[in-house]
Amino acid sequence: MSGLNLESHLKAFMASLHKLQENEVMTDVTLILPDQSAIQCHKVVLMAASPFFETMFQSGLKEAAEKDIKLDFADSGTIRSLMKFFYTGDIKLTAENIKAIVAGSEFLYCQHLKAHCEEFLMGNVGLSNCIDYYQLGKIFNLKVLIKTAFDFILSKFREFREISNFDKLTEDELAEVVSCDRLNAENEDVVFEAVVHWAEKNPLIVQFANKVYAFGGLVTRVTQEFDPALNEWRMRSRMPGGCYGSAVALGDKIYVFGGSQRECYSYDPENDEWKVLSKPTHQYYLNVATVWKGKILVGDKEHVEEYDPVDDRWSNRDELLPGGDINQMFLYASCSL
Repeated sequence: MSGLNLESHLKAFMASLHKLQENEVMTDVTLILPDQSAIQCHKVVLMAASPFFETMFQSGLKEAAEKDIKLDFADSGTIRSLMKFFYTGDIKLTAENIKAIVAGSEFLYCQHLKAHCEEFLMGNVGLSNCIDYYQLGKIFNLKVLIKTAFDFILSKFREFREISNFDKLTEDELAEVVSCDRLNAENEDVVFEAVVHWAEKNPLIVQFANKVYAFGGLVTRVTQEFDPALNEWRMRSRMPGGCYGSAVALGDKIYVFGGSQRECYSYDPENDEWKVLSKPTHQYYLNVATVWKGKILVGDKEHVEEYDPVDDRWSNRDELLPGGDINQMFLYASCSL
């Protein structure tokens, strides 16, 4: 009985509170929205609902004494929905507004609303949004959503062509997916086809000197050069063959290698010339390479090879795998050993 009375009391209290706000009774702060419309509120209610406002009004900053507060962390409609939630405890979540509400709850430090949003997202993961929700979860640290969306991607991997924005996965994210033991793929051909599909939409990018180079990869073989000083792209010599794996800059050249045919090429930006080099022993995909002590390390979870550009020679370096001489090794261009 006491629980029912409490629930009834809370509903009546929130209804009265909302009525006071609507009638602007004893409001003491005006929120100015991006569209220049205004919402009359009570500081004490905002403080109770959001640590953001609690800090603002108690910090001694000028906003604490001002009656007009400009808010621009979201669009006007989103801010209105959030303020209404503060006064009523109700908010309508939809596929169209969920991202804005999540971002708003993060900004206002409303953890209970953020958790409510996460539950909504988890219950609506599907082929049309699993990539978006997976990446959204990573942005806002929604750990349960990350796992839910990731598991869904693994389970539907055979249908990767039906997964919206599959090509929007980052290199790291795609590598994490295809290397997972729980991946639902009939065979390696499915994995290779998915990587090819992704690669066609994501050229290899390398910064060299004061320019940026984009290599088309498996199908187009296009080489493009971007000059930031001129703010323009220009076409350069085509790659000798289709290749998608990794690209790194070393010395005065750029090295491109990997793919099912184990291709390896060097590109001389100054003379716009390509050269075919010796092939690695194994197939490598995605960005799994780094420059190390004047040589290039290429690898995955099973193999590591070292390329010597002076001798055009590959050497086995499996001892560098985790559990070998080095406890942990990240074969990405951003790492340093």
